[in-house]
Amino acid sequence: MIKFIGTDLDGTLLNSYSQVPLENADAIRRAVNSGIIYAICSGRTLHSVNKFFKNDLKIDGYRVVLNGGVVVNPKGETVVDSPIDHDIVDEILKRVEFSNFKVVIDGMNYTYVYDPKKSWTTYFEGMSRHNVHANSIDDLRKKNEDPNFKIYKVCFSTTPKRVFELRKKLESLATLPVTISRSGSSYFEINAQDVTKLSALQKISELESIPMASSMCFGDYGNDFDMIREVGYGVAMDNAIEKVKDVAWNITKTNNENGVGVMIDRVLNGEFEKKNHRSNIDY
Repeated sequence: MIKFIGTDLDGTLLNSYSQVPLENADAIRRAVNSGIIYAICSGRTLHSVNKFFKNDLKIDGYRVVLNGGVVVNPKGETVVDSPIDHDIVDEILKRVEFSNFKVVIDGMNYTYVYDPKKSWTTYFEGMSRHNVHANSIDDLRKKNEDPNFKIYKVCFSTTPKRVFELRKKLESLATLPVTISRSGSSYFEINAQDVTKLSALQKISELESIPMASSMCFGDYGNDFDMIREVGYGVAMDNAIEKVKDVAWNITKTNNENGVGVMIDRVLNGEFEKKNHRSNIDY
Protein backbone atom coordinates (compact mmCIF):
# COMPACT_ATOMS: atom_id res chain seq x y z
CA MET A 1 0.00 0.00 0.00
CA ILE A 2 1.36 3.42 -0.95
CA LYS A 3 1.59 5.70 2.09
CA PHE A 4 3.96 8.40 0.85
CA ILE A 5 4.26 10.30 -2.44
CA GLY A 6 7.15 12.57 -3.37
CA THR A 7 7.48 14.59 -6.56
CA ASP A 8 10.32 16.44 -8.19
CA LEU A 9 9.32 19.88 -9.49
CA ASP A 10 10.92 20.90 -12.79
CA GLY A 11 10.19 18.49 -15.60
CA THR A 12 7.90 16.52 -13.28
CA LEU A 13 5.19 18.25 -11.26
CA LEU A 14 5.58 21.45 -13.29
CA ASN A 15 4.82 21.78 -16.97
CA SER A 16 7.11 23.53 -19.43
CA TYR A 17 5.73 26.90 -18.30
CA SER A 18 6.81 26.23 -14.68
CA GLN A 19 3.18 25.87 -13.65
CA VAL A 20 1.47 23.19 -11.57
CA PRO A 21 -1.34 21.88 -13.79
CA LEU A 22 -4.72 21.87 -12.04
CA GLU A 23 -5.00 18.11 -12.62
CA ASN A 24 -1.76 17.50 -10.72
CA ALA A 25 -2.72 19.78 -7.83
CA ASP A 26 -6.16 18.19 -7.53
CA ALA A 27 -4.76 14.66 -7.51
CA ILE A 28 -2.21 15.55 -4.82
CA ARG A 29 -4.87 17.18 -2.63
CA ARG A 30 -7.06 14.09 -2.93
CA ALA A 31 -4.09 11.86 -2.05
CA VAL A 32 -3.32 13.93 1.07
CA ASN A 33 -6.99 13.93 2.07
CA SER A 34 -6.92 10.13 1.84
CA GLY A 35 -4.10 10.01 4.40
CA ILE A 36 -1.04 9.83 2.12
CA ILE A 37 1.99 11.88 3.22
CA TYR A 38 3.26 14.19 0.47
CA ALA A 39 6.56 15.93 -0.26
CA ILE A 40 8.02 18.13 -2.94
CA CYS A 41 11.56 16.87 -3.57
CA SER A 42 13.50 19.55 -5.40
CA GLY A 43 16.87 21.13 -6.00
CA ARG A 44 15.24 24.54 -5.56
CA THR A 45 15.46 26.76 -2.48
CA LEU A 46 12.95 26.63 0.35
CA HIS A 47 11.50 30.01 -0.66
CA SER A 48 10.77 28.74 -4.15
CA VAL A 49 9.20 25.47 -3.02
CA ASN A 50 7.05 27.19 -0.39
CA LYS A 51 5.42 29.26 -3.15
CA PHE A 52 4.02 26.13 -4.80
CA PHE A 53 2.57 24.84 -1.54
CA LYS A 54 0.96 28.18 -0.78
CA ASN A 55 -0.28 29.23 -4.21
CA ASP A 56 -1.00 25.95 -5.99
CA LEU A 57 -1.24 22.87 -3.76
CA LYS A 58 -2.73 24.54 -0.65
CA ILE A 59 -1.93 21.56 1.57
CA ASP A 60 0.60 20.65 4.24
CA GLY A 61 3.57 18.54 3.26
CA TYR A 62 7.30 17.97 3.51
CA ARG A 63 9.71 20.29 1.75
CA VAL A 64 12.78 18.40 0.54
CA VAL A 65 14.82 21.24 -0.92
CA LEU A 66 18.33 21.85 -2.23
CA ASN A 67 18.57 18.19 -3.28
CA GLY A 68 18.03 17.05 0.31
CA GLY A 69 20.30 19.58 1.96
CA VAL A 70 17.30 20.84 3.94
CA VAL A 71 14.09 19.06 4.90
CA VAL A 72 11.21 20.93 6.54
CA ASN A 73 8.27 18.98 7.95
CA PRO A 74 4.59 19.93 7.53
CA LYS A 75 4.70 21.87 10.80
CA GLY A 76 7.48 24.08 9.45
CA GLU A 77 10.23 22.47 11.55
CA THR A 78 13.63 21.82 9.99
CA VAL A 79 14.42 18.12 10.41
CA VAL A 80 17.47 17.95 8.11
CA ASP A 81 20.09 20.68 7.84
CA SER A 82 23.17 19.57 5.88
CA PRO A 83 25.22 22.45 4.47
CA ILE A 84 28.57 22.02 2.74
CA ASP A 85 31.55 22.73 4.96
CA HIS A 86 32.94 26.23 4.29
CA ASP A 87 36.43 24.84 3.67
CA ILE A 88 35.07 22.52 0.99
CA VAL A 89 33.19 25.37 -0.71
CA ASP A 90 36.37 27.43 -0.68
CA GLU A 91 38.32 24.60 -2.30
CA ILE A 92 35.66 24.16 -4.99
CA LEU A 93 35.71 27.87 -5.83
CA LYS A 94 39.50 27.88 -5.88
CA ARG A 95 39.63 25.06 -8.42
CA VAL A 96 37.13 26.67 -10.82
CA GLU A 97 38.09 30.32 -10.40
CA PHE A 98 39.55 30.83 -13.87
CA SER A 99 37.30 28.43 -15.81
CA ASN A 100 34.74 31.05 -16.84
CA PHE A 101 31.67 28.94 -15.99
CA LYS A 102 28.50 30.32 -14.42
CA VAL A 103 28.65 29.54 -10.68
CA VAL A 104 25.72 29.72 -8.27
CA ILE A 105 25.89 29.16 -4.51
CA ASP A 106 22.59 28.35 -2.80
CA GLY A 107 21.64 29.26 0.71
CA MET A 108 18.32 28.11 2.14
CA ASN A 109 16.40 30.97 0.51
CA TYR A 110 18.88 33.10 -1.40
CA THR A 111 21.24 32.36 -4.27
CA TYR A 112 24.41 34.22 -5.25
CA VAL A 113 25.08 34.17 -8.97
CA TYR A 114 28.39 34.74 -10.73
CA ASP A 115 27.82 34.85 -14.47
CA PRO A 116 30.62 35.84 -16.85
CA LYS A 117 27.93 36.69 -19.42
CA LYS A 118 26.02 38.76 -16.85
CA SER A 119 22.57 37.28 -17.48
CA TRP A 120 22.13 36.73 -13.70
CA THR A 121 19.49 34.07 -14.14
CA THR A 122 19.40 30.72 -12.39
CA TYR A 123 18.67 27.57 -14.32
CA PHE A 124 15.11 26.96 -13.10
CA GLU A 125 13.93 30.26 -11.66
CA GLY A 126 15.21 32.87 -14.08
CA MET A 127 15.42 36.36 -12.64
CA SER A 128 14.37 36.73 -9.00
CA ARG A 129 14.83 39.18 -6.15
CA HIS A 130 16.26 36.18 -4.33
CA ASN A 131 19.15 36.09 -6.82
CA VAL A 132 22.04 38.24 -5.66
CA HIS A 133 24.58 39.30 -8.29
CA ALA A 134 28.23 38.45 -7.70
CA ASN A 135 30.79 40.21 -9.85
CA SER A 136 33.52 37.62 -9.39
CA ILE A 137 34.35 34.28 -7.86
CA ASP A 138 36.01 36.28 -5.12
CA ASP A 139 32.59 37.74 -4.26
CA LEU A 140 31.28 34.20 -3.80
CA ARG A 141 34.30 33.38 -1.68
CA LYS A 142 33.61 36.37 0.56
CA LYS A 143 30.02 35.22 1.03
CA ASN A 144 31.30 31.77 1.94
CA GLU A 145 33.36 33.40 4.69
CA ASP A 146 30.17 34.70 6.33
CA PRO A 147 29.66 32.36 9.31
CA ASN A 148 25.93 33.12 9.32
CA PHE A 149 25.37 32.06 5.70
CA LYS A 150 25.08 28.32 5.13
CA ILE A 151 25.76 27.06 1.62
CA TYR A 152 23.88 23.91 0.65
CA LYS A 153 24.71 23.69 -3.06
CA VAL A 154 27.34 24.93 -5.47
CA CYS A 155 25.99 24.86 -9.03
CA PHE A 156 27.70 25.09 -12.40
CA SER A 157 26.33 25.67 -15.88
CA THR A 158 27.73 26.51 -19.27
CA THR A 159 26.94 26.54 -22.98
CA PRO A 160 26.30 23.21 -24.74
CA LYS A 161 29.66 23.51 -26.49
CA ARG A 162 31.51 23.55 -23.14
CA VAL A 163 29.60 20.79 -21.33
CA PHE A 164 32.38 18.26 -21.87
CA GLU A 165 34.91 20.72 -20.48
CA LEU A 166 32.71 21.35 -17.44
CA ARG A 167 32.30 17.62 -16.84
CA LYS A 168 36.05 17.14 -16.88
CA LYS A 169 36.45 19.96 -14.37
CA LEU A 170 33.86 18.39 -12.08
CA GLU A 171 35.65 15.06 -12.26
CA SER A 172 38.56 16.77 -10.55
CA LEU A 173 36.21 17.71 -7.70
CA ALA A 174 35.06 14.13 -7.17
CA THR A 175 37.99 13.53 -4.83
CA LEU A 176 36.42 15.98 -2.36
CA PRO A 177 33.81 14.82 0.20
CA VAL A 178 30.85 15.95 -1.93
CA THR A 179 27.93 14.58 -3.94
CA ILE A 180 27.77 15.67 -7.60
CA SER A 181 24.55 15.37 -9.59
CA ARG A 182 23.13 16.60 -12.85
CA SER A 183 19.75 18.34 -13.05
CA GLY A 184 19.85 19.58 -16.63
CA SER A 185 21.69 18.98 -19.89
CA SER A 186 24.30 21.61 -18.99
CA TYR A 187 23.61 22.12 -15.26
CA PHE A 188 25.45 20.35 -12.44
CA GLU A 189 25.04 20.58 -8.68
CA ILE A 190 27.32 19.83 -5.76
CA ASN A 191 26.01 18.99 -2.29
CA ALA A 192 27.69 17.82 0.88
CA GLN A 193 28.79 14.19 0.98
CA ASP A 194 25.91 11.68 1.10
CA VAL A 195 23.32 14.45 0.75
CA THR A 196 20.73 13.46 -1.85
CA LYS A 197 16.99 13.41 -2.29
CA LEU A 198 17.17 9.73 -1.33
CA SER A 199 18.90 10.47 1.98
CA ALA A 200 16.14 13.00 2.72
CA LEU A 201 13.45 10.43 1.96
CA GLN A 202 15.14 7.93 4.24
CA LYS A 203 14.88 10.49 7.05
CA ILE A 204 11.19 11.06 6.33
CA SER A 205 10.68 7.29 6.25
CA GLU A 206 12.20 7.11 9.72
CA LEU A 207 10.18 10.03 11.10
CA GLU A 208 6.85 8.83 9.68
CA SER A 209 7.50 5.10 10.19
CA ILE A 210 6.70 4.53 6.53
CA PRO A 211 8.82 1.87 4.78
CA MET A 212 10.59 2.98 1.64
CA ALA A 213 8.79 0.08 -0.03
CA SER A 214 5.50 1.93 0.56
CA SER A 215 6.73 5.15 -1.07
CA MET A 216 6.05 6.42 -4.59
CA CYS A 217 8.35 9.07 -6.06
CA PHE A 218 8.36 10.88 -9.41
CA GLY A 219 11.34 12.33 -11.25
CA ASP A 220 12.96 13.02 -14.59
CA TYR A 221 16.67 13.78 -14.27
CA GLY A 222 19.98 12.70 -12.75
CA ASN A 223 19.42 14.18 -9.30
CA ASP A 224 16.28 11.98 -9.09
CA PHE A 225 18.06 8.78 -10.08
CA ASP A 226 18.76 7.27 -6.64
CA MET A 227 15.32 8.25 -5.37
CA ILE A 228 13.55 6.58 -8.29
CA ARG A 229 15.73 3.48 -8.11
CA GLU A 230 15.41 2.86 -4.37
CA VAL A 231 11.80 3.58 -3.40
CA GLY A 232 9.18 0.87 -3.77
CA TYR A 233 7.34 2.69 -6.53
CA GLY A 234 9.77 4.81 -8.53
CA VAL A 235 7.99 6.58 -11.39
CA ALA A 236 9.82 8.19 -14.30
CA MET A 237 8.16 10.83 -16.43
CA ASP A 238 7.90 9.97 -20.10
CA ASN A 239 10.12 13.03 -20.70
CA ALA A 240 12.76 11.67 -18.30
CA ILE A 241 16.26 10.79 -19.39
CA GLU A 242 16.80 7.14 -20.26
CA LYS A 243 19.00 6.56 -17.23
CA VAL A 244 16.07 7.34 -14.93
CA LYS A 245 13.58 5.37 -17.01
CA ASP A 246 15.85 2.34 -16.88
CA VAL A 247 15.59 2.07 -13.07
CA ALA A 248 11.94 3.10 -12.70
CA TRP A 249 9.17 0.78 -11.57
CA ASN A 250 6.81 2.50 -13.96
CA ILE A 251 6.68 5.31 -16.52
CA THR A 252 3.89 7.86 -16.58
CA LYS A 253 2.94 10.51 -19.12
CA THR A 254 5.05 13.63 -19.66
CA ASN A 255 5.04 16.67 -17.42
CA ASN A 256 3.00 18.46 -20.09
CA GLU A 257 0.39 15.69 -20.04
CA ASN A 258 -0.22 15.83 -16.26
CA GLY A 259 1.75 12.63 -15.76
CA VAL A 260 1.90 13.02 -11.97
CA GLY A 261 -1.86 13.42 -11.69
CA VAL A 262 -2.50 10.51 -14.04
CA MET A 263 -0.43 8.14 -11.92
CA ILE A 264 -1.82 9.38 -8.59
CA ASP A 265 -5.34 8.80 -9.93
CA ARG A 266 -4.36 5.20 -10.56
CA VAL A 267 -3.09 4.93 -6.99
CA LEU A 268 -6.30 6.38 -5.55
CA ASN A 269 -8.37 4.03 -7.72
CA GLY A 270 -6.65 1.11 -5.99
CA GLU A 271 -4.97 -0.13 -9.14
CA PHE A 272 -1.74 -1.16 -7.40
CA GLU A 273 -3.06 -2.49 -4.08
CA LYS A 274 -2.80 -6.09 -5.15
CA LYS A 275 0.48 -5.71 -6.99
CA ASN A 276 3.91 -6.09 -5.49
CA HIS A 277 6.06 -3.03 -6.05
CA ARG A 278 8.61 -3.49 -8.81
CA SER A 279 7.56 -7.09 -9.43
CA ASN A 280 4.80 -6.20 -11.91
CA ILE A 281 6.12 -3.50 -14.21
CA ASP A 282 3.21 -1.99 -16.09
CA TYR A 283 4.23 0.44 -18.82
